[in-house]
Amino acid sequence: KNNKMPKIDKSSIKEIKNCDTLRIFKYENSSKYYVSFYVSKRYSKNGRYEQSLKTKNVNEAASKAKELWRSFDKKTVQKIDKEFNFDKDIAQPFFKSRLKKYITKGTPQYAKKEEQRYINFIKPYLENVDYRKVEYLENAVDDLVIELKQEKKLKDTTISKYINLVSLLFQKGFKMRKIEQLPDLPTMQRINEERPMYLPREIRQIVNAMVDEYRRTEDPFYDECADYVNFCRSCGVRPGLEPLRIKKFQQRFINDPENPNEPVLVFTIKTKTKPKHKLTMHPEFVRQVYPKMMNRYPSSTAEDYIFFPKEKNREKVYDRIRKNFTRVSRELELYYRNGKERPLYSIRHTFITNQVNQDVPMQVVADSSSTSIPVINSNYLEDDDQTILKRHKQLFGKNYTKVKVTKVVK
Repeated sequence: KNNKMPKIDKSSIKEIKNCDTLRIFKYENSSKYYVSFYVSKRYSKNGRYEQSLKTKNVNEAASKAKELWRSFDKKTVQKIDKEFNFDKDIAQPFFKSRLKKYITKGTPQYAKKEEQRYINFIKPYLENVDYRKVEYLENAVDDLVIELKQEKKLKDTTISKYINLVSLLFQKGFKMRKIEQLPDLPTMQRINEERPMYLPREIRQIVNAMVDEYRRTEDPFYDECADYVNFCRSCGVRPGLEPLRIKKFQQRFINDPENPNEPVLVFTIKTKTKPKHKLTMHPEFVRQVYPKMMNRYPSSTAEDYIFFPKEKNREKVYDRIRKNFTRVSRELELYYRNGKERPLYSIRHTFITNQVNQDVPMQVVADSSSTSIPVINSNYLEDDDQTILKRHKQLFGKNYTKVKVTKVVK
């Protein structure tokens, strides 16, 4: 009768911010704190790591818990855990059942058409996602929609077909008890909403706020997150998983005879439109940010990621960056412009618009951003004051009077 597990004192539970499932607590029969965080379904009965922190002080307990969480070797545990693959576990069983259904109707070609649609566009976004996490699935679908709408310029009716197919795939996973919760899928109204760009000074505000948060909390995530945002605004990359999948061996320097003291930093990456795309970085990034990035992980190897190399789950990193970017932008009252949202991806709009406004040839901007001139004209160039003024001067610049005129005050 006395072998019952002690109960947790619910009033003592403290969730540690920005540390995923990390929390500290006390048992009712103990005055000292314990730490607990999720590792794997196979790690323990409830999948969590737990240990006494041997302290009664809540601040000391939180500090010790963070240290344990960061240093815990999840990699070893994950080797014995099941490998999750959306394509193998959900998509392939789905298309097998779809083929049988269409064969009975005498139209097997429709099943092949659906599968081809999945292979061409949906699979690259969902294949390696941990489908147990609903937020990872939602992030993947959001990125898919951006490509279909902005990069591929597909019509609404075609995009609806893709979203419907994604919905059917998720429902199949849910029925198979692979997906624990059905994700919320974007409506066409949300898909068609304009996503305005950030002004360069606004991005600097967000970066500075992240650096301030790092100094205040001593959590290195915020400092590295600031570098990630700087990276995205310093080249034509698509903010999201694209920069998070870059490894050290994909970078190199090219000597510039005209600027011998400032070689050009080049990343060779795989994008949604090109298997080998060359990214060249803004010189200011190379001077100010890149050295700090390389010194952050001095023992990293050529096979390590340039951002957050100790975290192998790229979707997890992206989700945390995206959420914190949105939070900081909201706190600075920058997230909405004219009533429209500006998510992380809006940084790409800023880069492309700024380059065009600085008279960089449109084809050069398109090539460096792995896109096309028609896509830039229809999706990225915005009617900010700088763009309007530049266009106006090109139209009427020669018609201005040289005589000094008095400004009209209303």
